[in-house]
Amino acid sequence: MQKSNLKSKRLSVKIIILAATMIILAVIFSAYLVYPIKYSEEIKTYSAIYGVRRTLVFAVIKTESGYDEDCVSEKGAIGLMQLMPDTAEYIASLSGEETADIYDPETNIRYGTKYLAYLIEKFGDERTAVAAYNAGEGNVTEWLTDERYSSNGRTLTAIPFAETEKYVNKVFFSEKIYRLLYNI
Repeated sequence: MQKSNLKSKRLSVKIIILAATMIILAVIFSAYLVYPIKYSEEIKTYSAIYGVRRTLVFAVIKTESGYDEDCVSEKGAIGLMQLMPDTAEYIASLSGEETADIYDPETNIRYGTKYLAYLIEKFGDERTAVAAYNAGEGNVTEWLTDERYSSNGRTLTAIPFAETEKYVNKVFFSEKIYRLLYNI
């Protein structure tokens, strides 16, 4: 009787271990589906050119468009990195070029990554730059002058727009996931 109970307990433990392993594998597999690596070559190229971490670019694309290259927001932001046409024109002008088709994924990634680099350089802080990517440079510049939102005038300690706060947190959470999943 004791041998039977022992065998039964061992079998139960093996079943539990197998089930737990299957659940862990399913979660990991799901994470790869939810946080894909798409447009890897373009992101690798432009993140290197403009000095922006690839994981940050992946996270912005994931947050902005979910990798839908045809995405257009209610406000008129276009493509993978959800660029406003005026922003794309400005970014193109920085290189002395005519504005290219921002529906084109490579162009959108190039301009979006260059814009992120511009914001990071302007504000000197990634979190502040990502807030500006979402809320606009003007808003962030104004927030930096308000002691409620910035104690030093250079970095944000609080974000007054709930949507932007949520956006910034989502981008940096996604970036952590990309680093963990892909070791980049």
